[in-house]
Amino acid sequence: MEPFLIAVRTVHFAAAVSLTGVFAFACLIAGPAFRNSGARLADAGELRRRLAWLCWASLAVLVASGAAWLIAVAARMSGRPLDAVISQGVLAIVLLRTRFGEDWLARLVLAGLLSLCLATRRFRYPGGSAAAAWSGFGLSALVLGALVWAGHGAADLGVAGDVHLAADVLHMLAAGVWLGALVPLALLLAEARRAGDRRWATIARAATVRFSAVAVASVATLLASGIVNTWFLAGSVPALVGTDYGRLLLLKIGLFVAMLLVAAVNMLRLSPRLIDWASTRLPRTIAQLRRNALVESGIGLGVLAIVGVLGILVPGSHTEPRWPFPVVADLAALPAESRVLLAVVAAILCICAVAAVASAAAGRYRRAAVAAGGFAFCLAIGWLPLRSTIERAYPTSFYAPTELYAADSVVRGAALYAANCAVCHGATGHGNGPAAAGLPVRPADLTEPHLFAHRPGDLFWWVGHGRANGVMPGFAGVMKASERWDVINFVLSQAAGDLARQVGPKVTAAAAYPVPDFAFESAGVQDTLRRELQKGPVLLVLFAAAAPHARLQQLTAAQPRLAGAGLHVIVVSLAGPQKAPEGGAPTPVMVDVSADVIKALEMFQTAADAGETYLMLDRGGNVRARWTAAEAGGLPDTATLVADAAWAARFAVAAPSHAGHAH
Repeated sequence: MEPFLIAVRTVHFAAAVSLTGVFAFACLIAGPAFRNSGARLADAGELRRRLAWLCWASLAVLVASGAAWLIAVAARMSGRPLDAVISQGVLAIVLLRTRFGEDWLARLVLAGLLSLCLATRRFRYPGGSAAAAWSGFGLSALVLGALVWAGHGAADLGVAGDVHLAADVLHMLAAGVWLGALVPLALLLAEARRAGDRRWATIARAATVRFSAVAVASVATLLASGIVNTWFLAGSVPALVGTDYGRLLLLKIGLFVAMLLVAAVNMLRLSPRLIDWASTRLPRTIAQLRRNALVESGIGLGVLAIVGVLGILVPGSHTEPRWPFPVVADLAALPAESRVLLAVVAAILCICAVAAVASAAAGRYRRAAVAAGGFAFCLAIGWLPLRSTIERAYPTSFYAPTELYAADSVVRGAALYAANCAVCHGATGHGNGPAAAGLPVRPADLTEPHLFAHRPGDLFWWVGHGRANGVMPGFAGVMKASERWDVINFVLSQAAGDLARQVGPKVTAAAAYPVPDFAFESAGVQDTLRRELQKGPVLLVLFAAAAPHARLQQLTAAQPRLAGAGLHVIVVSLAGPQKAPEGGAPTPVMVDVSADVIKALEMFQTAADAGETYLMLDRGGNVRARWTAAEAGGLPDTATLVADAAWAARFAVAAPSHAGHAH
């Protein structure tokens, strides 16, 4: 079913593009070219008939392939064979109860109106009258633009979804105008070559110039809308090079560049030769232009075939990217001035590349060589700061965790760690397990700060496949992928708890370590730490035993002022659920948590804290300040908490990764 669906999608897109291109050619290119040369398109009987035939054939293929597409989608949705889809009423359900069906019906109505327009004697031939041409152009553009509602562009919601949808519509229309007009242009050039007179040479020249102008506008639109679409559907270099969707998108971009190269030769080298109509090279030039137009059209058909495949694949931004290279450049490690330099160099690289291609296409090879030299020089300049960022990478380096960094995952990971890792790395992760003394290389200390500098995907690879030194074995055959993520979450939580003890009572921009997410209940309402962090910083208070009632009353009294500063207070008793004192009202800041949450939060308190620990968390859940009852300065007062909350709120929250959430 998949090959059939891809085939009918490709044919349908090609027919819609061709239909739009015929009318675009008549309105924007052929009509003005004939008027400027003193002739009329209606006088070109053979060209008019061929354009009309192409228009009717495109419309017929559009309707037939649309019907086949509907049947294929209905079979895919229902899981039934094609004959059952047709005979058991599945088509009616798809048509009337799905967005695809509504879009399909809209396109069918537009195709019907277009056929009526063409069937009317007055509107028989595109270009036969201005009204006929522009009416057909408008209807065919609506048919083509409506196709985006059957693709990924209609899946996003909100303002971002509107931007993506608008970019998709513009992308589709620009492709229709440029790519769809290539075959009509080839037909006009064939007629000019056959006629071989000055009038047709003038028409060919005018049409080619007009087509070049339209093509430049279309290419600019395709580039701008393509960047937007790529951002939404891939969004990152790993998604482009590490997913099937991304690699097909790169192939599509490569074919698009090939079309640009052919178009550049037509516009910069061949079109200027049409000025000399008396030249003996004129017939050969027209033949070359026609051939290149057909070559562009063939490459464009390959682009449409890729579009047919992309429409049934999960976008790269929602797929795990498998990194294909042994190294990667970590641009985030560069200072700001180096990143600015790289951006400038990249812009100059693009300019040099365009200049080299344009000069070569125009036959100015010396200029092309100079531009190519500038390109090579910029590459060398860019490599100087870039080489220091090159580091080892793995196929899973850009995987995102499929198990959230949360208390339940941490507790599951603790059991797996104890069974598989503690023998070498030790129960507390310091690399001092029972087997460590007999190993040629000491196991890594899993509480070192550099643990948080590694990508989660790198950690996932090491847990699954071991380390290169051969001492650490891989556990891919022992633990499922979700279990490996649980172990990683436990190791990170254990390290964060250990390192957070070094955080002082002053909020700073130094490295901070995250508390795992957890669920809690307050006054009968379920909530999570992450949802509270979306509102602002959180003061997490941990009591080793039952919380003193006086302390709870102090926190409760301070809560209105703290809430006014955007700071939410969550108090957890690690001794278990705590009831309100006899005759007293429940304390709002006190929450109830599960045993798993208690186990996870115990990592962030020690016996040296004298039973009371305050953690100031920024909006990313990182510990930015820490106070304990045992410290000389004691616990913070309300004014200190208000001031520190303002500082903690200024730290940016890392953007969420889209990878690891395939759907």
